[in-house]
Amino acid sequence: MTTGRIEVGPTGRAVAANVKRLRKARGLSLRALSAELKARGRTLSADALNKIENGAEPDGRGVRRVDVDDLAALAVVFGVSPAALLVPFTPQLNDSVSVTGAGAVPAIAAWEWATGRHPLRYDPDRRRETQDMEYVLLGAPVWTHRGHEPTDLGLKVGEALLLAWDEDGRPYMRLDKQADDPGPGD
Repeated sequence: MTTGRIEVGPTGRAVAANVKRLRKARGLSLRALSAELKARGRTLSADALNKIENGAEPDGRGVRRVDVDDLAALAVVFGVSPAALLVPFTPQLNDSVSVTGAGAVPAIAAWEWATGRHPLRYDPDRRRETQDMEYVLLGAPVWTHRGHEPTDLGLKVGEALLLAWDEDGRPYMRLDKQADDPGPGD
């Protein structure tokens, strides 16, 4: 079986560079990162991680692409949002960065898009406000939207859902029935 050269696009190169940057920032060797990933159920050898990081190099020899499951596991291990891996890390907000499918855009536009704040590009023939609204409504569950009322979740007055973590560090939601009630001595 013959395999061709793996082409890595601009977002793939950003991911490769960010994996290398974050691994070094966390003080992890390739082997240590491999062990952390394996502990979280995603097996990537040190060699595979080295090939991922090589995707950031101009010659890109020995490249391995990052799939979405790799990306999610890497973000968990590094303790960052997946956006921190997807968007090029630049010193200035007005630096030009490349995003697959969009071409060159200001870094701030790429970050605003990746973090769910604004569309990457606007259609000049449509109202910007309409496009912003569609972006938010189609891109995230309704309970994440600004102005969303707790009663929309079936909660009663004085109840709130709180994000909490169990003893193993896993997040869960818990019902707080005294969210609006002052405690003793308040």
